[in-house]
Amino acid sequence: MASISMHATAMKQVIPNEIWVSLQSEDSSTMKLVRASHAPDGRKVDVKPILRIIDNILLRASPAIVEGIYEDKGFPEEDMIGRSDVDAKLKTLASIIKKVSSELFSYNNLALSGTFKSNNVNQTIIPYGATMDCKCSCSGGRDVHTTIMMILDTLSSYSWDAKVVLTVAAFIVNYGHEFLLFTSSEANNSAIAQSIASLKQLRDITDHAKFSKAKIDAIIELLKVIMAVTRYIVELHNLPLESIATDESPMSKAIAFIPRAAYWTMLSVVVCASYIASLSRHEESTTELLDLSRLASEGSKVQVILRSYRTIYKEYEDEKSKPAYWDLVKTISSTHSNNMTILKTLLVVDGKQHLVGHTNKRIHIEELREMNVFLLVSGLDLSKEEIDVLGKLYQEAKTKGEIQYEVVWIPVVETIAWDQEKQQKFEQLLALMPWYAVPAPSKIKAEVVKYVKTEWKVEKNMVLVPLDTQGKFGSLNAIDMLLIRGNKALSSIFSEKEESLWETQKTWTLELLLGGIDNNFSLVLDWTKQGTMVCLYGGEDIEWIREFTSATENAVRNISSATRMELVYVGKKNAIKEVENINSKINDGEILSRYWSDLTSIWFFWTRLESMLYLKMQQCRNSRNDLIMQELTTLLSYDGSDRGWALFCKGSSEMALARGDVALKSMKEFGEWRKSADENGLFPALSSHIRKSQKKQRCSRIILSGDRQEIPNKKLSSDGCECSMEKCFVYRCCAD
Repeated sequence: MASISMHATAMKQVIPNEIWVSLQSEDSSTMKLVRASHAPDGRKVDVKPILRIIDNILLRASPAIVEGIYEDKGFPEEDMIGRSDVDAKLKTLASIIKKVSSELFSYNNLALSGTFKSNNVNQTIIPYGATMDCKCSCSGGRDVHTTIMMILDTLSSYSWDAKVVLTVAAFIVNYGHEFLLFTSSEANNSAIAQSIASLKQLRDITDHAKFSKAKIDAIIELLKVIMAVTRYIVELHNLPLESIATDESPMSKAIAFIPRAAYWTMLSVVVCASYIASLSRHEESTTELLDLSRLASEGSKVQVILRSYRTIYKEYEDEKSKPAYWDLVKTISSTHSNNMTILKTLLVVDGKQHLVGHTNKRIHIEELREMNVFLLVSGLDLSKEEIDVLGKLYQEAKTKGEIQYEVVWIPVVETIAWDQEKQQKFEQLLALMPWYAVPAPSKIKAEVVKYVKTEWKVEKNMVLVPLDTQGKFGSLNAIDMLLIRGNKALSSIFSEKEESLWETQKTWTLELLLGGIDNNFSLVLDWTKQGTMVCLYGGEDIEWIREFTSATENAVRNISSATRMELVYVGKKNAIKEVENINSKINDGEILSRYWSDLTSIWFFWTRLESMLYLKMQQCRNSRNDLIMQELTTLLSYDGSDRGWALFCKGSSEMALARGDVALKSMKEFGEWRKSADENGLFPALSSHIRKSQKKQRCSRIILSGDRQEIPNKKLSSDGCECSMEKCFVYRCCAD
């Protein structure tokens, strides 16, 4: 036995040197005991829902903990499966989480009640896992390593990723609220935090603020590394490492390293728990800060090693798929007499030549012979609106279209990240689709995934790739062309002649703006044919909307001519919650206006405008001389403003577009142009006043969905501004 001497006071956590040494090697006696405790019984635990809950809790405690650890995966997603499913999964794990929580709680209770009572004690260190002979007055002799081994014993039958996630979950259960309390006191919520502290009978949490803040910052940094390491452990555990691991291969080393990474995570959790518990009692020690800092430093090394193993695996997969990839490129690039060769190359999975539909109906790929086919390639982030609009066009073509086609969905997701949650999301989306899909997305060949991402630029946005009966690919702008002209664009799509869309459309008209696909759009066109003026307006500023609609109603009511005007609210791009709120106020009669109750219509309106802009940008050499380009750019830039906008329409081609401030000002200044309106009509007088008020256009912005490769760095300019717009990227966590 080795003996060391250390100084300790109540809750002065000291991590013995033996633990630091054990973290440096898989061959240490500690790591041998850790591996020996592992006795998995084959049970599978879906840890993703638990991780999401943990992330959301930590996000509210301190966003810095979870930001940056997702890399290309994005921020915590909304639940992809129903709440009842998540609750059911958690219910089966509740008892084991409680057991681990009990171990953490018992450890900290022992420490807080006086585990270390002497300022000068001799503590005997014996091999970990054996009984500890502690010469200080310890209640039960529990040290940090013993606690970890007890947790490992409790979780012995679980996989390594489950052990880690369940331990972190137990930590959150016991100490999440406590940590949230103290981080709240640092984030302008000190009054709330102090009230909670009073209920918990804690002393003033603002005391010793300088020291507490230093400790809180150190805990946040450590928790940030804990969550990053946890993510890597989960990801590596889900990779088929064993299938490519040999005695000396990097993957065999990755498998051997995971227990060490898990031990570090559990050590850090136990230490974090004890130090969070000590925050409420104001125990101060520079040793604690050193422990936290050193643990974070060691964790960063663990994180780098785990990341390197993940990179090595991906490189191995890429290298393995290279010959197959070039064979696929050669096959697709060749001339064919029908579409079967290409369809089977892309769609056959595990030798199975069938596709699945939403009612579990199956068709053989051979049934697509002699048919035009759209390959719908996307991730699992398709929206209901996208599926609804495409579904409507699909059904229309089936029943009365001159050119019929079939659609096959190819979900492209990194196969190494495929899990039960993604499978459920796939099934939910498929249930909304009237067409077919590849039956097992997780088994789509790596070379196919690489091809669609490389050649078809499939990233965030979906891509609709047309394939005709002869195995020839059509325009990659198919989705934009369909949104603009509906099934009338099919002949152009399959012959790759999208330029014909603009050959007969040289002017900006209401028919071009609205099209004829949506019933709401058709109703507006009918009004204008009957002589009714229409005002389409949008935005999310409810106060502006109230003022504008009221002022407009007052102005129209006082015109002596019999002109009638219909106000129609068309929403705002990517602001679903705000639009729903405004729609409800209009529906309740609070705002005098019509609105599109179907949110799909609003999505379609704005997405269709973007599609027109994308096609125009590819073909328009001089945007300043292109009226359609100018109007599209201006309208989209108004939508990107903080207030609103209004478009006044008379008939098909007479339109006056105004910024929100100009539209409101024009209506409030009705007295200045009333005489002209009485003599010449409402529209001529109003449009003239708008032109005078809107001579100088302020600089503006356009926010477009996704990262479209065809957007040039400098191309756009809005009406009245002499400067070209710069292309830049805007990052945000959600669309609302």
